[in-house]
Order: sequence, then structure tokens, then C-alpha cells
Amino acid sequence: METRIIYMESFTVKGFEMKGPISEIPKLWDQLNEELQKYPNVKLADESFGITISIEDGFIHYLAGIKKEHCIDIPNMQEIVIPNGKFIVAEVLGGIESIPYVFSELIKKPGIRIRESYGLERYIHALGAEACTLEVLVAIE
Repeated sequence: METRIIYMESFTVKGFEMKGPISEIPKLWDQLNEELQKYPNVKLADESFGITISIEDGFIHYLAGIKKEHCIDIPNMQEIVIPNGKFIVAEVLGGIESIPYVFSELIKKPGIRIRESYGLERYIHALGAEACTLEVLVAIE
């Protein structure tokens, strides 16, 4: 698995949040995408984020969203601030089913010290592309 280390400035993600079984995450993305279709200004968003806030006893606290500047006027969305810092990044190959595997491999990578933060999925939507690129980011020291 190829990885890279990046530095990201702090940014705010705005979207919909859930606490429940992991199997409910696709419904949350459906809700977000339906809501975003109502607002033409979000068409500028070239990436979206899945944020794992916590996982406990098979339940996940998760937010699906886009950067705040793309959806300032959309009501009833929650916000979460992603702190600045270094992240180790890997592309997820094999679809969303591979996300847990990629997270676990990044966390186990030798020489990497994890710092407290959220688990991030970044969906990169290239202009004109039919599919998006999916990356997993883990905050590191």
C-alpha cells in the first residue's frame, strides 16, 4: 500500500451526523446528497468527507459532509473542525468495503505515531469523472 504524509490546515466540515450501526452510513450519504442537490452553490465542492468521531460496541458516531465554505447557507447541518497537522494518507482500492482494512494498516505502520483526532475519509470528485478517488487519512505526530 502506497502512503504519503501531508500537512493540512484546519478546516470545518458541515454535514449530517449519525450514531448507530455502520450499515446505516450509506443512508446518511444519501441524505447529504439529496440535500446538496437543492443548493446550486455546492456544485463547487470537489471533495467530501466521512468523519469517524468514535466507534464503540459496534456503533459509530459519524459525519458525512463537505467543507463549510461550500454549504454556508444550508440549515440543519452539524459542523466539525478538523485540526491542522500531519496526516498519513493512503488511497482505498477495492471500494468502501476496504476502508476499515486501510485504516488498520495505516495505524499499524512502523515508525508512525498516531495523534488524537478523527478518522477521515476523503472522497475526491474530479471534474468530469464518473467515479471518485477515495483516501483514508490518519492524524500523526
